Amino acid sequence: MSGFLVLERNRNTRETWLTPRALLASLGVKFDLDPCAAPSPRPWPTAKRHIELPTNGLAAPWSGRIWLNPPYGKQAGLWLKRLADHGNGIALVFARTETAMFHEQVWPRASAVLFLRGRVSFCDADGRPADRSVSPSVLVAYGADNAEKLSRCGLEGAFLPITPATRASGRQADLALSSPIGGHQ
Repeated sequence: MSGFLVLERNRNTRETWLTPRALLASLGVKFDLDPCAAPSPRPWPTAKRHIELPTNGLAAPWSGRIWLNPPYGKQAGLWLKRLADHGNGIALVFARTETAMFHEQVWPRASAVLFLRGRVSFCDADGRPADRSVSPSVLVAYGADNAEKLSRCGLEGAFLPITPATRASGRQADLALSSPIGGHQ
């Protein structure tokens, strides 16, 4: 859930993967709420306020700037819809641009995306680095201030502002590569 990723291997096994502390720090953002936070005790905070199971963060009231690393899988689209409706936050999701989730909640509704270079190395429930993700990831910003934060965060990848003009035309803006090492991908 947000602040962490849950993988279901089978009915009896569940693994918690935390958002790396360095990734959160690189954003330079103070988040007000993580609506699907890692279970307590968590090794580092992702926001001022955390909602964790058994509370349903999808149904709970949201306020302020949201950090969202939703449960990955079929529910991710519901979490992104809620964030898009809220209009203020940043989400970390798999960069699966062909999915209905992307076509319904990212391209027509987000303010910007940052396709991260390489794969994110999530952390286990104790905060220790784990294996790299199985898929590439993207940060999705909702709200102009959050888009600005993504554009200036210094994380390597491809930053893409999504403007009303590009939404109306059905075209996406030119990619602006952001990389501390000169933009080479």
